[in-house]
Amino acid sequence: MMELGQRHSTIVIGSGFGGSVAASTLVEAGEKVLLIERGPWRDTAPMRKAGVEHRASLPKGLRALTHLLYRIRLPGLPGDGMRFAQRGLFDIHLGREMSVVCSNGVGGGSHVYSAMNLRPQDAQYWDGHVEAISSTAMEAHYDWILNRMGAAVPSIDSKIPNSTSADYRNSPDFIADESVPQPAISMRMDGKIESYRNNSFFGSENGAKATLDQVLLLSAIENGLQLAAEHECLTLWSLGKNGYRLEVFDHRARRRRYLIADRVILAAGTLNTLRLLFRSRAIGALSGMPALGKGFGGNGDSVAWWALNQRGADFSLGVPSHGRFALRDRDSGGALPGPNITRYGFNGVDTLPLPKWLNARLKRDAILVGMGADRADGVARWRRGKLQIRYIKENSSVLADIQEFFVEAARRSGKPVRSLRDFPLTVHPLGGARLGREEKHGVVNEKGEVFGLPGLFIADASALPAAPGAPPSMTISAWARHVAKAITENHNHSQQERDSAQAV
Repeated sequence: MMELGQRHSTIVIGSGFGGSVAASTLVEAGEKVLLIERGPWRDTAPMRKAGVEHRASLPKGLRALTHLLYRIRLPGLPGDGMRFAQRGLFDIHLGREMSVVCSNGVGGGSHVYSAMNLRPQDAQYWDGHVEAISSTAMEAHYDWILNRMGAAVPSIDSKIPNSTSADYRNSPDFIADESVPQPAISMRMDGKIESYRNNSFFGSENGAKATLDQVLLLSAIENGLQLAAEHECLTLWSLGKNGYRLEVFDHRARRRRYLIADRVILAAGTLNTLRLLFRSRAIGALSGMPALGKGFGGNGDSVAWWALNQRGADFSLGVPSHGRFALRDRDSGGALPGPNITRYGFNGVDTLPLPKWLNARLKRDAILVGMGADRADGVARWRRGKLQIRYIKENSSVLADIQEFFVEAARRSGKPVRSLRDFPLTVHPLGGARLGREEKHGVVNEKGEVFGLPGLFIADASALPAAPGAPPSMTISAWARHVAKAITENHNHSQQERDSAQAV
């Protein structure tokens, strides 16, 4: 059992892209950091090789019954919802206007994401929000994380199974040539079939997909990072000039711990960060934050099932994302303008205990995912101990554009496309504790520090000022690196002032 002292310099809550990047950046600068994560380490080849203890299986075989779901929250259930298994992989929030799927484990969403690592849809995404931040200044942070993740655009010459670039090369209906920019993928693309199987929605046991535990956290631990898995922060108390007290539940020891930190960085994922802030404010542990909950969005996420039932196909093979594609302009041969649409297969289906006939059928179908910058004008609220999401899909035209694409894809292919038109679902929730010039417009300032609560920072997607329109992992990472750099620069400046005062 890891021995945790009561007092810490910096505690990071959450180990997804925000938490892992913030923690590793601080450790890189010589800071002492404790990272606490609600979920467990995952049992993958890189973690076994590193000798990580207390690993939890990914959902596979019969263990899918015990390791698939962590918790489900429904409108009719109590605030904490129904918990299935502490070591479950997915945390699901089902709402009337927006539903959200999150992950649970060391490395956060990097285990279940599609490994698409991109900058925002708008090249000027960071401009105009606060004076101290610009898209140009943030570019170095994007370069850093893309390099660390080993992200690269697949080449058509790599002959990756089910690449849209290859599949639609001669299609009269769809196009995926150079006119449709393909996403960079953080994946081992070595041509070996095992690298192209079971590496997406249910984790990557063989480590072919780059995940944060292997890319950032192991090296950060070697450099001094303390990481406490299966430790869940329940409440956060401001102690004024004495920092913050964290009420933490140790799930393995089944006991509460109380930790004190001079500085806290919240990076528990948008919904969990918002829950922690709302709950702590409701009991009087935190104060202020008049803009808390505003600016919530789902990044335009729209999912559809493409019932191709293509004989002989196995769309479960390949990198997690087959690639983007568009409707072909039959007159010019180019791509028609439209939303960003990516095709997927049911990568990971072989890990589930399914009947052979169902397994075979799922492999013959595809999944379509549309994405784009929604207005992020939703509101998260705290009602009777529960987080509620108010999201009006009609406000964001990108959702209608994506639905129109689904309809046209079905017409051109002659195969049904079944979408959740009236059931908005996102795996990319953002906002609610967003960046702003002052506290009436946002929750955090240009350094990621919460207005009125010195020493409390937010480094995950809840702080994003707008929807990136592309998978937000790299934008979260860039923001987290920016926050961590601001902390180290301020710390160094304060140390220089103390040294100068002592010299005098």
